[in-house]
Amino acid sequence: MNNEYNDNREYNNALDGLHFSAEAKSRMVQGILDAQAKPAKRRVRRSLPRVAVVGVAAALVLSIGAGAAVAYNKLASESFAGVFGTAHTEIVDKIGRPVGASATAGGVTVTADAIIGDKYHYAITYSIAKDDGTAFDIDLSKTVGDGLLPLTFGQEDSFLAGYMGGEHGGSYFYDADPDDNAIQYVTMREISNGEIKHRAVKAKFSDLCVFDEDMNRQVIAEGKWSLKFDLNFEDASASLPAGQTFELNGMTATIDEITLSPIALRVDYTVDSELQWEDAPSGRETDYNAAQSKKYFEDVSIVLTKTDGTTLDLTYAGGSIAPENGKTVCQKGDLFSEVVPLDEIASLTVGGIEIPLR
Repeated sequence: MNNEYNDNREYNNALDGLHFSAEAKSRMVQGILDAQAKPAKRRVRRSLPRVAVVGVAAALVLSIGAGAAVAYNKLASESFAGVFGTAHTEIVDKIGRPVGASATAGGVTVTADAIIGDKYHYAITYSIAKDDGTAFDIDLSKTVGDGLLPLTFGQEDSFLAGYMGGEHGGSYFYDADPDDNAIQYVTMREISNGEIKHRAVKAKFSDLCVFDEDMNRQVIAEGKWSLKFDLNFEDASASLPAGQTFELNGMTATIDEITLSPIALRVDYTVDSELQWEDAPSGRETDYNAAQSKKYFEDVSIVLTKTDGTTLDLTYAGGSIAPENGKTVCQKGDLFSEVVPLDEIASLTVGGIEIPLR
């Protein structure tokens, strides 16, 4: 069985910035996890984009609408400015694509603004606005961490057409422009097998809600929405040399594949020992399973070093673990919080093994 991973620790870190009491924040964290966690999944930590991200299995998710397409003139770099920043917009516009597909229900229109991705990763940014031009009935000052809005949806069903494998990642709401009536939603994902490009995204959502400090949901936009569009971005990923081995807690791990693009990284590796999971009631992680995750997954350090000497630490990226025929097959990767041109990357270090790019 292939198990996908994300960390829920970031809920607690990010909620420190929310204008609720400590007790209310704690209830909010647990309530989100209880309401939306998928029992079959186990979690490990993962790094987050510039706005705090919430894991797939316990996401603060978006309501996406169904319906007509609209004329659309935004550049991909405009739509992703709040996600990757405003540097290297030429790369975002080369890789990404504006979408403009929209849907309306209950007086609310959801627009898929843009997409971007590589072989195993994709990100989608949306705008959600009331058709009468008024703002949603939420207090935009009550944000979590670096701008995450405490929103969720009553129901969410989003998937890649024709894809049956696992995925991990995060989703979040934020407000890109306080002067307009729209709020933004971003979703970022990595898939476990197959490739993403040219697949279609299908999504169905209902009832946009805001959490109060007692962890109650208040519906602020009632309705059901569905949306479908193609992921026709340009894949700018490159494969780095693989086959290296490194020591991992008394075991030997072999790097099978390294895929790097200006927006994401993934490392596939195999450990020469098969981990054993124990059953965890209601999907809760036991101390034993947490130790296994650390031993095979979390302890694998991944650091990207730029030519200017700065680094991106992806040690706590998400991924998957699959015990298989006496070994353990692992995938560990993440989308970056900024665009990183490949010619500005000096090296990648995995498990202490440095792989130079220059």
